[in-house]
Amino acid sequence: MKKFVVHQLLHHAIITHPEQVIVSDGKVFTYKQFYTRVLKLANSLSKQGVKKGTVIGVLDVNSHRFLEMHYACSMLGAVLHTINFRLAPEQMVYSMVHAGDEWVFVSDVFAPAVKPLFSKFPHWVFMSDNRNQKLPEEAQKAFFYEDLLEQGEEKEVDETEKIEENDVFSIFYTTGTTGKPKGIQYKHHTILHGSIQLFHHLALHEYGARVSSRDVYMPLIPFFHIHAWGMAFFPIYVGAKLVLPGAADPAGQLRLIQKEKISWMNMVPTQLQMLLDQKGFGNIKVLTGGSPFASGIAKKAHQAGVAFSLIYGGSDQLGTAISIVPEDVDPDTEEALEWRRVGMRPLPLVEVSVKDKEGHEVPHDGETLGSVWVRSPWLPDGYYKEPEITKEHFIDGWFRTGDLGFFHKNHLLYVADREGDAIKSGGEWIPTGMLEALISEHPAVAQVAVIPKKDEHWGQRPLAVVKTSGKVDEKAISDFLLSKVREGKLAKFWIPDAFIFVDDIPLTSAGKLNKKVLRDRYSETV
Repeated sequence: MKKFVVHQLLHHAIITHPEQVIVSDGKVFTYKQFYTRVLKLANSLSKQGVKKGTVIGVLDVNSHRFLEMHYACSMLGAVLHTINFRLAPEQMVYSMVHAGDEWVFVSDVFAPAVKPLFSKFPHWVFMSDNRNQKLPEEAQKAFFYEDLLEQGEEKEVDETEKIEENDVFSIFYTTGTTGKPKGIQYKHHTILHGSIQLFHHLALHEYGARVSSRDVYMPLIPFFHIHAWGMAFFPIYVGAKLVLPGAADPAGQLRLIQKEKISWMNMVPTQLQMLLDQKGFGNIKVLTGGSPFASGIAKKAHQAGVAFSLIYGGSDQLGTAISIVPEDVDPDTEEALEWRRVGMRPLPLVEVSVKDKEGHEVPHDGETLGSVWVRSPWLPDGYYKEPEITKEHFIDGWFRTGDLGFFHKNHLLYVADREGDAIKSGGEWIPTGMLEALISEHPAVAQVAVIPKKDEHWGQRPLAVVKTSGKVDEKAISDFLLSKVREGKLAKFWIPDAFIFVDDIPLTSAGKLNKKVLRDRYSETV
């Protein structure tokens, strides 16, 4: 009997769409050719002693080899550690040791940077087309990826039939902005149910980043972040063309979009902003999220013909909610554009509760903020080897997200801020995400982060760190926000007491505004 495990998607795909293609690094593979490579890789690794439970770290951009590792590990029952290459070096090494990596697969992009680690892990595989180079002597046991693949036979290993839905498929580590990175294990059924339900939700609603089997997909979200938000699985699940961008910069991404006729992408708002700066980008569907989506970027995207949807979720809860246009709103209006930015419907089978400090559900009135709690059939079990932190966040089948949000009167969810980022001024919350979205509507504001600064009278007051795209000063932005007060879009006390203008705003490994760095740098200086 077939089981709901990752490699089963590929088995099905070669029956239904054997000639469909995966494009990567200038190469084109049919699904059938891809499957052959996966079989040979799994067979070869099995001969080298890789078995159920072996932890394999992969340090690579989105490439066909990284995708092959997903399915080969599934066939072996090995645990795929998708290494977050945007972590600080010491945090990345911590995650590799904590996960128990026995094998490390590394691409040419990252091999020079991890040279000091060659003696620390027992097996290395270099994911390179250049097999004429000498393998490093520092590595205890090293292979070239293509050599290893060629040594394998084109047949399934005995382990494949023994893999169960509740076996661990992969492990991923959080960004570590509030401490050491935390590991989350995904079982086969967890990651598949969560990923596929996300795309089912997108297929149910007509507007925004709607999906179909006829789309051509290219993920800009890295595989290290929830398997590119499930994109390692969904295109193969529906038999669609998949394009992997590798290390392409925005200009290179645009060339791929045009050459391969990409119609659907996922990315964080900062990546979308960079693509919008490329002449000729537009007329495409985009799923974005991971940080507040500023209305200024939303309007620019809409003008470029980008049909977007906003997703809310995270590595410790998977996909939770995606923005929709309410049924009673004309989809061609400014109101519909705003709803796609601020109103999200939980995925089918996902429950979201917004609670006050006493644990009571807050009213769905469009203004009462509370703590966001989530539960679903695919919620992970907790943090790997972190029982105390798990007890703080995974409670009675629910996950306490650490986010602040509210429900609109039509029961669509808005996530306003992280609890740790929101500003408590005179006993009242100022959600920085909402304030950032309003500031970003000023035409001369390219990017903005709002952080708290200490205040003797109010406790905390907002400080705005602004990256500009034109000439602007503090008074101009304050006057602009006063106009928003008159429109009823914000309370007057939300207006920041001070503004700092910078050339760049630091980002986290997930592409979010790095407010920890900004707080350390600026909260005591004004």
